[in-house]
Amino acid sequence: MIRNYIKIAWRNIRKNKGFSLLNMSGLTIGITCFLLLATYIYHESSYERFFSHADRIAYFSLSYKAPNSPEMVSSSTTPTGLQQTLQSDFPEVEQASRLYPYIQGGLVDIGNQSLKENKLIYADKNVFEILDYDFIEGNKKHVLDEPNQIVLTETLAKKYFPNESAINKTLIIDKVNWKVSGVIADMPSNTQFRFSAILSNQGLARYKEASWNSANDITIGLLKTDQSFQSVQLKLDNLVKDKFSESIKQGYEFGFKVEKLSDIHLHSKTAGTGNILYVYILMALGIALIVLTCINFTNLILANAIERKKEIGVKKVLGAGRKTIFFQFLFECSLMILISLIVSLVATWLLLPLFGHFMGVEMQINFWNKPILYIAILAFFIILSLLAGGWPAYSISSSKPISIFRSKLIEKQTGISLSKVLIVFQFCISIFFIICTLFAGQQMKFIQSKNTGLDRSDILVLDGRGWQDKERQLLKDKLIQLNSVKGVTASYDSPVNIQGGYTINEVEGQAPDFSIDVTAIPIEKDFVSVFNIKSIAGSSLSDTDILRASDTVAPENSFIINTLAATAMGWTPKDAIGKKINLNGRKGTVKQVVESFNFKSLHNEITPVVLFPEYGYFGNIFIKLHAGVPTQDALNQIKTIVKEIAPKNNYDYHFLNDDFNQLYLQDQQTTRAMQLFSLITISIACMGLFALSTYTVQQRIKEIGIRKIVGASVIKIVSLLSVDFLRLVVLALAISIPFGWFAMHKWLDNFAYHIELDWWIFILAGGSALLISFLTISYQTVRAAMVNPIDCLRDE
Repeated sequence: MIRNYIKIAWRNIRKNKGFSLLNMSGLTIGITCFLLLATYIYHESSYERFFSHADRIAYFSLSYKAPNSPEMVSSSTTPTGLQQTLQSDFPEVEQASRLYPYIQGGLVDIGNQSLKENKLIYADKNVFEILDYDFIEGNKKHVLDEPNQIVLTETLAKKYFPNESAINKTLIIDKVNWKVSGVIADMPSNTQFRFSAILSNQGLARYKEASWNSANDITIGLLKTDQSFQSVQLKLDNLVKDKFSESIKQGYEFGFKVEKLSDIHLHSKTAGTGNILYVYILMALGIALIVLTCINFTNLILANAIERKKEIGVKKVLGAGRKTIFFQFLFECSLMILISLIVSLVATWLLLPLFGHFMGVEMQINFWNKPILYIAILAFFIILSLLAGGWPAYSISSSKPISIFRSKLIEKQTGISLSKVLIVFQFCISIFFIICTLFAGQQMKFIQSKNTGLDRSDILVLDGRGWQDKERQLLKDKLIQLNSVKGVTASYDSPVNIQGGYTINEVEGQAPDFSIDVTAIPIEKDFVSVFNIKSIAGSSLSDTDILRASDTVAPENSFIINTLAATAMGWTPKDAIGKKINLNGRKGTVKQVVESFNFKSLHNEITPVVLFPEYGYFGNIFIKLHAGVPTQDALNQIKTIVKEIAPKNNYDYHFLNDDFNQLYLQDQQTTRAMQLFSLITISIACMGLFALSTYTVQQRIKEIGIRKIVGASVIKIVSLLSVDFLRLVVLALAISIPFGWFAMHKWLDNFAYHIELDWWIFILAGGSALLISFLTISYQTVRAAMVNPIDCLRDE
């Protein structure tokens, strides 16, 4: 019997090639999009879960607040002393380890050249007992036992030691010899720990004592059970009272937080690089797509059933039971779904690299050998068959022979009304995503065009690590002589994403216990002028200020603060000039007050910031190019000078706007995905509308013929048929606008600076939906209006 059903189903699919191809195409597109989105969501939610003890790995963070600051400041790093305390005083913690970025130049000498390696990190010797990476060479328990031992990733090992074992070889980094003690497999894409090598921190001066005065280490731990997080958190709360008791008495607040490492990416505002909101958005988009696909499939099957009315009627008259008709159509639907699913799986596999590039992440399908995948595919096929094929099969098998031969395959009250409900539902979802896409696109344009108070245009960024003061000054002197260069400066962090957390106290004119938290950054003296930051009061830094700050006996600092910092300390910009402050032990006076500028993502409000000259280390060198000079010519001139001063420098550069755009990578990725899949949702909805228009026109074909005979014009008939469909779209528009407004209002709340919800975008979304709908149904309505009335009234 089943074999016979399959034969009949295949014969009918081949017989109705056009319909079958249209239906399976829509189904394939919908399933493929769903699988691509599901793969991305799986990738985002699987961060760090490849570790064997992922459910027991803990991540520790710190929050703090000075007495006069308005709110707590969160930090992804912790004091050096925390790791030792966790190891010795917390029985719930099996292992604890620290990670600390290598902030020097990272210049690797190989032959007669030096190559820059940016992703180097120090770690405690027990780090691999927590992060159990796959070791290709070396014993993970002893690879970092001694100073100057280094563990390479597979890619780095092949880069410097091709075709040979890297074990016990020497790598010279910044003139220091490092012995290769191990090689691990390359990092998967779903991890926040991205490094090319781990260096032993044994022997580092910063770890000789357990300090609690600064926070620069990433601290992780392996708990004995996955139920220990709550008890560890309670002990951390008590630890704060013990270690910071004196500061707490002075009005400071501190707090440690422990989280699962696998939760950090999406759920931690402190250290996460992802956003669970965007995962929810794409999840909703994926579910909407598959639901729309099922609805579209159902509508197309019902519309096609009209064409097969005689076949169904004859079978019923000849004795075919309801069960027989039901399974015939269910098998036919299931066969089309199976073919579409197989094609979709192949398409997903082929399109995944392209989609990963589109989303800005490297995704891999690395679970083909897992039985759960095939169980999920089978369950997906069964559910899809029942959702998309079950209702049409039931409706068709329930039809009465007399209704069939009267061209009423499915009673108007049940079939038509259900189809209309489905169309309204489809367009509600489609219009909702059109609204969201338009607003998201406007917000991205707003971000690009907003004046942040800092000129990012034509700023070339060189890696500043490894440059000595004299070399950097010589570079600056030579560069500013070029006609292509307008200015040169340097700083510790990128000015569009300043991270340094500092505290100001001993403020002149304030009480002795006055203290506020600020963001601060060491800068080169021409920082303000190169970035065209508006000066409000005071004067720029001079060479004398640099000499005073560099004095090793009695340093005297000159500070630049923004207007918010001045206000927080109780001054007007003019009054702030010359006032004395203490910034984390750096004593000096305010030299200049500048306009408050955005130094972080526009997701965040502007806060007090301090710029101060400190030439010990600069991570970035900034070169302001003249706008009228060809970029490539300027790059070639700069490269020549860089190679002249530092012949081994591999001249790594990028533009500051790239750093700015990186802050909104996830926003842009999600917006692009919404734009792409919104087009697909409206296309699928239009396919469903096309099916309903076909279905309705066939149901009213005799009415159309009679109207033409009594004098109705083509335009009149087209209007008559179109209005009913467009009413459905208008209804969908009325339903979707409030949901779209609410969703976008919530999304824009994530940005401290954002666009307004302008009414014209809702009008544009609604107008677009109406126009697309009219164009979709016009083919069937015009065709029906122009048909010969005799053909309409002929009844075989």
